[in-house]
Amino acid sequence: MKQHLAFLIAAAAITFAAAGIGTHTAVDAATPAAGAVPAAVTKEALGQGTSALVPDRVLLLQRRTFAPGSDSGAHPAPGPTVLYVDSGVVEFAVDKGAALLTRSGMTEQEPVAAGTQVELGQGDVVFYDAGVVHDVANPGADPAVTLEARLNPREEAPATPNP
Repeated sequence: MKQHLAFLIAAAAITFAAAGIGTHTAVDAATPAAGAVPAAVTKEALGQGTSALVPDRVLLLQRRTFAPGSDSGAHPAPGPTVLYVDSGVVEFAVDKGAALLTRSGMTEQEPVAAGTQVELGQGDVVFYDAGVVHDVANPGADPAVTLEARLNPREEAPATPNP
């Protein structure tokens, strides 16, 4: 599984580099608890390009850095997504739909059903489809970094309004 993810990320990176597509960074404030100072989720598009197989879709590779206490807020995925935890720990919750989780170093996939929250560490991977309402949060004291490969509809590129 890890080899497949590494291949997907490497292939996307090579494709984007060959296409000469630039990167950008955006910062979104997560919804804070009452009286709390909002924590940031920093998004960086590592590359994006039109899918050759599905021309109305954009293939996107994105890095998100979750500050301690930050939360993406529950939102639907605009397209199929692979989320890989590069460093740190995040909590991944499914509100509607389902996801599949592969733990670092494992090959078996575990279902993540609606109403379920799981802790993800470095090397863990979650797969989910368009429409799955999910939330990613960093409840810890250290930053966490995720990498995401998405196949978004063109109008949702480069990233959804929520982190």
